[in-house]
Amino acid sequence: MEQANVLIVDDHPIVRQGVRSLLSAYPDICIVGEADSPQCAIAQIQSAKPDVVLLDIRLGQHNGISVARYLKETHPESRVIVLTTYDDDESIFSALEAGAYAYLLKDVALDELPEVIRTVCKGQRCLSPKLLDRVLVEFQQNLSTKQVQGIQLSAADQEILSLMAEGLTNREIGDHLHFSEVTVKKKVQAILEELGVANRTQAVALAIRQNII
Repeated sequence: MEQANVLIVDDHPIVRQGVRSLLSAYPDICIVGEADSPQCAIAQIQSAKPDVVLLDIRLGQHNGISVARYLKETHPESRVIVLTTYDDDESIFSALEAGAYAYLLKDVALDELPEVIRTVCKGQRCLSPKLLDRVLVEFQQNLSTKQVQGIQLSAADQEILSLMAEGLTNREIGDHLHFSEVTVKKKVQAILEELGVANRTQAVALAIRQNII
């Protein structure tokens, strides 16, 4: 394959240094920049136009998912590989919904990272093995969710659902709609109850199937 240009986005300098040191040993991988915040990452993306962005979920007080959403909207040819310690459902499914091609936990053997980069450059996807079963279970639950008739959602509820589908957190939705985080949390819970689902991912999947969003 041709050389893969990689941008490392992580708020911990020692992580960036370690990843850079590892990948520099591979002639088909070129590190074109580093960033420690969403703002810095977006600036680097605009100038360096990387093929692959190695992205942490949390960047200090900021949500790294915003970088994945930005790439999906403006640079869809770039591939996101999430490399993080966070293995909660919201982080995993928000990243996948935002267009991430791979989701790896930082306990992955680092010598596997070059091959993952090559894999996503070919348009293929990859998950840490310990996450695969969870994603498959979620997929099966979504498939088995019964058709819901007579769903009553307001325009505001539908907008919240759309923002959920983009991977925004309750706080980010509140900032966007000028609600408090507590208010958004209550509204999200009410939406889940109206749809008869257990979590945000099932709500988004059902809303898409029912053409609600």
